[in-house]
Parts: sequence; structure tokens; C-alpha cells
Amino acid sequence: MQMFPAQQLQRKQSLVITTQLQQAIRLLTMSNIELRGFLEQQSEENPFLDVSTHGSGTDDDVPLTPAAPEDPSGGGALDFGDGTIQSDGPIPEAALDNQFETGQIELGRSEHRTAASDGEFDALSLIAADAELSLYGHACAEAERLFSDPTDRMIALALIDALEPSGWLGQDVADIAAFSMVTTERVEAVLTSLQQIEPAGLFARDLSDCLRLQARDRDLLTPDFAILLDNLALLGAGNVKGLARLCKATPERMAEMLRLLRSLDPKPGARFSGKAEPILPPDLIVRRRPDGWTVELNRSTLPAIKVLHGEAKQMIAGKKDENLRSFVAERVSEARWLDRAIAQRNDTALKVGAEILRQQIGFFEQGPIALKPMVLRDIAEAIGMHESTISRVTNSLMMATPRGTFRLKMFFSASITNDANSDGEAASAIRFKLRKLVEGEVPAQPLSDDAIVQIMAKEGIRLARRTVAKYREMEGIASSFQRKRTAVLAGKI
Repeated sequence: MQMFPAQQLQRKQSLVITTQLQQAIRLLTMSNIELRGFLEQQSEENPFLDVSTHGSGTDDDVPLTPAAPEDPSGGGALDFGDGTIQSDGPIPEAALDNQFETGQIELGRSEHRTAASDGEFDALSLIAADAELSLYGHACAEAERLFSDPTDRMIALALIDALEPSGWLGQDVADIAAFSMVTTERVEAVLTSLQQIEPAGLFARDLSDCLRLQARDRDLLTPDFAILLDNLALLGAGNVKGLARLCKATPERMAEMLRLLRSLDPKPGARFSGKAEPILPPDLIVRRRPDGWTVELNRSTLPAIKVLHGEAKQMIAGKKDENLRSFVAERVSEARWLDRAIAQRNDTALKVGAEILRQQIGFFEQGPIALKPMVLRDIAEAIGMHESTISRVTNSLMMATPRGTFRLKMFFSASITNDANSDGEAASAIRFKLRKLVEGEVPAQPLSDDAIVQIMAKEGIRLARRTVAKYREMEGIASSFQRKRTAVLAGKI
């Protein structure tokens, strides 16, 4: 047994995240708009780097998607019909990994990150950020918190898109349901949840609905006050006496209700004084063509790089200054590396978008109800990349589809085991089936959670009772005892 200190040599392999790899990873997290801002900043520091929105390559102008011919429809697309993907051109193997030869470029921050994300916690910066939050940003954040199901999130986004600056809903629920290809009841359930967010009154259909939501939130919705809200037209016409007769209210009570009415906010959305949330253009575009579906990069917002080799050669021509030559070589090397990094970033985004389109083809043809269960591993295995890479791309990029514009992460959902389907079923589809079972039940004999478990089992779907209870609560469905009690009170039994 060795009892004295000694030195030993040992060889081992370990994974090291190089500076270049870190930079490439951060490029993956940028949207087209963020990428363009970053490149414009780099072009100010690098005299041999030129950035433009549109560009096609020659010797000094390298295409964003290598080896892809120019396409009149936009280029860089992966088309498929009949379940097969066809690339516009061969994608080099080097584009499949995160290896880069050189480059020491300091990447700028994403504009969506807080200023203190890399340092100490700065509470004041967060308060300032919240103060500038727009109505759209606030509603999107609340929808992200409220809904875990991707179908409900997409419905929520459609409702948010229909919001007016006042905070009212500017589109009929039936139209939103038709556009999303879901039932009106499903949209109503999502709308009811959205109407619970602060400030009260958001997502109201009209003035009466807006004031009613606020009165309910403040526990002011008495029967006579509800009658007042139902007859605001009389108040607008100045017929206070007629309104008092309808409410069966004394003059003192009527004066009190009018005072309470004036304390409510008819336009709760107007209190968001922050800068309007910009409408972000998509990074990928999905279209349906006669020969099938196609996904392509949004060239209108995608920056192109031009490495100015000629200017670099001209600057050092006939000069023997080693410092100048070193400076030029370093800057040209950085520009070349950045060009290759962006080309890889675009190839990766295109591959991920095309695979999502392939696996979720039912959504594009039938709507949110046809969403399949899909996790990051499914995409990663299909295109030969790591799950972490897929996660970064799907968190940052947006895809425009015939059914709206969504973040790529919206297409992922958990899977529920199905004996008849080895791939399982999406949780959203299970919840839809649960709602349909409850809607078709006999009021005198409502289905218990155990009964629903047995019915699902006959269809090959294995669920635990607690899972049924969780899904029932997420859908806003009461227990069997409460449903029977409601049916008795409504005279259905």
C-alpha cells in the first residue's frame, strides 16, 4: 500500500465546450430579427463584413444555404408531398454538427433577456421591464402559465390576436373556432380561463360583459346590479327611473349602484401604457402547394453576409506592416467563420421545421385537434441532432402556417399510451375525448372518473384515475356528484 505522495500521469477523454461552440449555440437561439441586429453590430466592428437582407452568392457573397440553387419561390425550401422530403440541394455533412475552425466573436444578447442575466440579480431592471409590458405580452405570458396543452395554447393565441386595445374581444367566438377547426365549446372553455387573468375585464365580448367580469371579481354582482348591467342602453338614454323600476331599487340603492358602476373600468386594456408589442415576422413559412406541403426560410427577414475579400487584399497590398496584416487576417477569419456559422444555423432551422411539418401533417390539414404526441427526442432522432439543439431552435423560432403563426415549441405535447397505437395519443386528444364522453352522458347517471378510466381502457388507452381527474379539472369539468346536482337544480332529472 502506497503511503507517500506521488505524481501520476493519466490520459482521459472529456467533452469541452469551446468558445466557438458556445457562439454557435447562441446563434441557434436567435430569431431572424435578433440575428440581423447582431450582424449589423458585427459589421460596424469588422470592415470586411457586409450585411444585407437579400443576397445571392458569387465569390465574395456566400449563399445562406450552401449548395442550394436560387429558387424563384424563395429558395432554401425542403418540400415534400406523399410523405417524402426533397431538398433543393445537398446539405454538407459539416452542417450537421457544431464544429467550427476559428472565430472569437463576442455574441450580443438576445433582446428578450434581462440585463442582469449574466451577473447579479437586478430587481429594478425587472420592475422596469414589467412596467413596459404591453397588453399582448401580458396576455401571452398568462396564457403560457394557464395552458399546458398545445391545442389550448393555440386557441388562446387566436383569442389574444383578436384582442382590441381596449381589452375587449374583437372577433366572434364562432369565427375563431372555425379558423382553429375546433368546437365552439372548446374555445369558450379557453376564453373562460383567459377572462380570469388580471386586470379583470379582459377578453370581454362587449361593455356589459367587461363590467360584469369586474363586478364579479370585486364581489359586486348582486341580482339588481346584474339587471343594471343588462340594461346599459337605458342608462345611456338617461332613463334612470325606468332602470330603477327594472332593478326594483330604491333611489338610494340606485345612486349607490351608479357610483359603483362609475368605479369600474370600461377599457381595462388601456391601462397598459407600455410600448406596443411589435408583430414579430416568422422565421419559417409553411405553404400548401399543388404538389404537397413546403417549408422554407423567410428570406424577407433573413440577413445575408458578404465577406469583402477584395477590400482586404487591397488594404494589405504592397504593405509590410505585420500588425496590419495580422489585423486583416483576423477580421477576415472572423467574417468567414460567422458566414459558416449562420449557414449552419439556417440549415438546422430548416431541417427542424421540415421534420415538424412531416410529423404534424395532421395539424396542418385538420387543425389543432389532430396534433400528434411529439417530444424533442422524436425530432432529434429523425434528423440526427442532439435534443438540446432542437430545444434551442424550437424555443426561439416562429413558423407561419395557414392556421396562424406559432413558436415551434407549440407543436410538442406529451404522449398517452394506446394499445392500438404504438406511438400513443397526444394528451390534447385524450382531453378532447374526455369532454365528448361527459357531453354525451345521461344527466341522471353521470360518468365517474373510474367509469371514464374503464371506457378509455376499452379503446386501448391506459389512464390512471388521478390522470382523468387532472384532465377533467383542466377542462373545467365538475365531478360526477356536482354534475348530477347541477342537473337536478336545472330540472333535467
